[in-house]
Amino acid sequence: MDESPLNGHSYSGSALFTILLFPILTALLLWPLSTLADTVSGYWTMEAFMEKHPEQKDKNAFFSKRVESPAIPLPESFHIPEPVRIGIIYPGFETSDYWTRNIKAFTLRMHEHKIPYILHVRLRYDNKPYVSHEDMHLIRDMLQMNPDYLICTLPSPEHNKIIERILSRPKPKIILQNITTPIKRWDISPPLLYVGFDHVEGTRMLAEHGRKTPGSYVVLNPDHGYLSKLRGDTYINFNAAHGLKPKDIFFTGINRKKARLATLEAIDRHPDLTRIYATTTDIALGAADALKEMGIEKQIHLNGWGGGQAELDALEKGELDVTLMRINDDSGVAMADAIALDIQGQGHYIPRIYSGRMQLVDTDMSRVTLNEISRQAFRYSGLQGELP
Repeated sequence: MDESPLNGHSYSGSALFTILLFPILTALLLWPLSTLADTVSGYWTMEAFMEKHPEQKDKNAFFSKRVESPAIPLPESFHIPEPVRIGIIYPGFETSDYWTRNIKAFTLRMHEHKIPYILHVRLRYDNKPYVSHEDMHLIRDMLQMNPDYLICTLPSPEHNKIIERILSRPKPKIILQNITTPIKRWDISPPLLYVGFDHVEGTRMLAEHGRKTPGSYVVLNPDHGYLSKLRGDTYINFNAAHGLKPKDIFFTGINRKKARLATLEAIDRHPDLTRIYATTTDIALGAADALKEMGIEKQIHLNGWGGGQAELDALEKGELDVTLMRINDDSGVAMADAIALDIQGQGHYIPRIYSGRMQLVDTDMSRVTLNEISRQAFRYSGLQGELP
């Protein structure tokens, strides 16, 4: 049994992990860096996509039930001539434990399916809102592994161009993680699966909760791009429909220190501020640092986004008022289930999009209820103290 460390955790099972944690050097690129950026108009929202493709609703219901149920192992009579080769490229710079938990849930579910596989993981440490030399190196290196499946995310619209080139190849098949908004121009030749948690619906849930706190608010966004559109603009538009406009909008990147500075500036500019909307975990924790530093954490409503362990700890300390908690392991399970269906020639059962379950968690929630939600959210990746 092979074991390899990832961000301080060990993962074991039928996978071989090859993880690069060293700095990436500038290399000769196979593809030119693109300067063309798409806007959110290039995506379908999940709601709009379902309206355009009503046949997807039954597939989604079937697949969701499967994800929430115990794994179905491959039949003993089903022969796989060689291990399935899988590549993952994920962010390695975020405070959120979403990505490490996702890999843990994925590998354990694959083990339950009794699928032999080889997994190569590469972590992206370059937090730039465009295609960097590191990105190109990681993708080129991964493709040289000749994977059957490539699982990755889209840090910015510029990365779409790279994925588009890969989609034109017979393999690998693509699973896009943390993306639940299909790209319109890929409608004819889509990835195998868009998987994650619907940013738009989650933001609506937080916006509805935020309306309980009247007064002025500011928005703390990451860099201009996918998340700022779907989490930031959705929140602003929801509030605008109720006659509320933000006092300010800050772009901090997914950077805790920059979020702290932006929060201090926001409070200085707007002493009457009552609410801060944070679009990611790192941003929320940076804002919490600033409020705690000024001793006003009880005076300004602050949310988290994702509900990982760092946010749950902050919620327990009173540093956050509410978070949108993803039933985290749903997405990793969905990835494994999609591959299990695909290798058996049952790809027609895989929906185009899978969005996991979400739950608002606030300081009024009982410990018993929160523990129940946490056990379901982390049913594979483990509760605090149970992670390997």
